[in-house]
Amino acid sequence: MSLPAGRFHMGERGMDDRAVDDHEPLIAAYGVSRPLVVQWTVVSVLGVVVSLFGFGLLYHAVNGSAGPIAFVATPETGWWNVGLTVLALATVVVAVVVPHELCHGLAIRAFGGRPRYGLGVAYAVVPYAFATTETRFSRNQFVVIALAPLVVLSALGVPAMLAFEWPWLAVPLAMNAGGAVGDVWMALTILGYPDTVTVRDTTTGLEVYGPGDCERIETAPTAVLWDLLVGIAGATVTLALAGGVVVPIVLTAIGVEAFALGVPETPLLIVEFVRTPDGGVEFAMGSGVFALGIVVGLCYAYVRSRLRS
Repeated sequence: MSLPAGRFHMGERGMDDRAVDDHEPLIAAYGVSRPLVVQWTVVSVLGVVVSLFGFGLLYHAVNGSAGPIAFVATPETGWWNVGLTVLALATVVVAVVVPHELCHGLAIRAFGGRPRYGLGVAYAVVPYAFATTETRFSRNQFVVIALAPLVVLSALGVPAMLAFEWPWLAVPLAMNAGGAVGDVWMALTILGYPDTVTVRDTTTGLEVYGPGDCERIETAPTAVLWDLLVGIAGATVTLALAGGVVVPIVLTAIGVEAFALGVPETPLLIVEFVRTPDGGVEFAMGSGVFALGIVVGLCYAYVRSRLRS
């Protein structure tokens, strides 16, 4: 998956209820660091999974039929289908990125900017797309531009999915939601400042301008929310990888016959391992992984908040 879409670069003036003061001093600058890219990627992965489950559940609740169509290679369909699966996913990514960036561009244009579009690669590894302009915007304008694709495409796509009975739309909608993680981070970061600041997105990060005594509230709800998202995503992805890969290998190697973490046959099941009489292995992972991830995420957000206070 690419870097969360929507990175955009800003410069001169935006239109708002008040004039943008081009002479305001620089009070903060943010760069896209490796740890931040890792955070975006982890939260994005979980965002896609949770969004796909949520959209599929909504479709099932409204239309009473199966959830989204999945392109998966199985022994029945033939392993040659792996190539078609990769091609289908690549097509979906392109189909999501284009309208995503166009939404950014339309929002930029609505506030007086001239959008330009492009592609980039973070640290020569993670590709991303962006809409850019030479316009500097107020805080609220910046937030609208950042969140436009998430809000607009979801608002249009979900009713279309339900009305036309297109369960497959859940896939691009989930990818758009997961790919908006970088946009959400920028919005939450800027919302920690008063609405009197203005914002420029440079080639290497964000610049915030405002009165000299204006500072970001490090313990603002927006900062705590991001810590919560990172904690939940990091814990859930780590637990899923450990439980789905490490646990079966270790338990098989040491000869354990049966093992369960959580409450079997309930939503609180985390992992369950059973060795069958014919020498095989049955392994299951439950939604308790996500529940445990939420608990860890809450603890992480609390500790981060206390350290910053």
